[in-house]
Amino acid sequence: EIAELEKDILKQVNNLGIGAMGYGGTITALAVHIEVFPCHIASLPVAVNLQCWCARHEQAAL
Repeated sequence: EIAELEKDILKQVNNLGIGAMGYGGTITALAVHIEVFPCHIASLPVAVNLQCWCARHEQAAL
C-alpha cells in the first residue's frame, strides 16, 4: 500500500513538467520515500527537501 502511494506521488510530481531546477522537463523528483511509524499527532515529524541551497541563494550589493 505504501509502495503504491510512493509510486503514485512520484508519477504525479514528474507529470507537473517543472523539471530539474524549475527549467522544465520530465524529471522533477527522483524518488518519494514514505516511512510509517506510530506517533502522537502533536509530535508528527515531517521533512520536505526542495532543490539545493545554492539554487535558493541570492545576494545584492548596495
